[in-house]
Amino acid sequence: MNDEILFDINDGIATITFNRPEALNTFTGDMVDGLGELYRRCDEDDEVKVVIVTGNGKAFCAGAEIAGDGDTFQTDNIMDFSSCPLSVQAWDVRKPVIAAVNGHAIGVGLSVAAQCDIRVLAAEGKYGFLQNRRGVVADFAIGHVLPRLIGFERAFEMIVRAPRISGTEAGEWGLASRVVPADQVMDTAMEIAGDMVVNCSPLVMGIHKRLMWKGQHMSREEYIELETRVLHHTINAPDAAEGGMAYFERRPPQWKSSVTKDWPEF
Repeated sequence: MNDEILFDINDGIATITFNRPEALNTFTGDMVDGLGELYRRCDEDDEVKVVIVTGNGKAFCAGAEIAGDGDTFQTDNIMDFSSCPLSVQAWDVRKPVIAAVNGHAIGVGLSVAAQCDIRVLAAEGKYGFLQNRRGVVADFAIGHVLPRLIGFERAFEMIVRAPRISGTEAGEWGLASRVVPADQVMDTAMEIAGDMVVNCSPLVMGIHKRLMWKGQHMSREEYIELETRVLHHTINAPDAAEGGMAYFERRPPQWKSSVTKDWPEF
């Protein structure tokens, strides 16, 4: 891991920070590798309850690093790479992943944010999938994810017409649950994450996340069958008794279940 991505764990919250502020945190190959590795670490580490992804400086991530000679997309005809190049995607992490989008998020930057579970956007930022204006197809499975977030027609316009939109427009289009001034983005994300860490079972948060992402591709009957199985699993896990007792005693719960040790069979 190099200093292009910073990583910290504090009070159950892992913070991943893109750290190329002088280049508006444009994505490099090392950052692709690093983000996937950190997602894997967050998934496997029970110390981590919630993940926040953010950027250092005025931008979250202003897209892929563009070569000055126009060879940004030059591959020498080597076509063995995936359009989803992270070794672990945000939706695979068994912890909530919050994108604290502190500024501009363009192309791959907005795709990384869209793969997260919750987004907090800076009102001052500019947002867009501009790949069509660069002559390439948008990647990171955004054509699959985005219609499920904001509906087909708006997703079509964002990907095919490829406009830049403001933070206000992004909020109106449903691209984020919250749009706040840039200097409030991280505080807002930390408030959400902190509430989850204290009041929500890490195991059940992970199960709900997996159910919701998988459920988008299942029939209702298949979903009910899976939901029933994991419901039975959680009822018999320690957190079910602790959650009820903590509520009855009016105190913060002391969660005991482990995502790594108590994960159900999906």
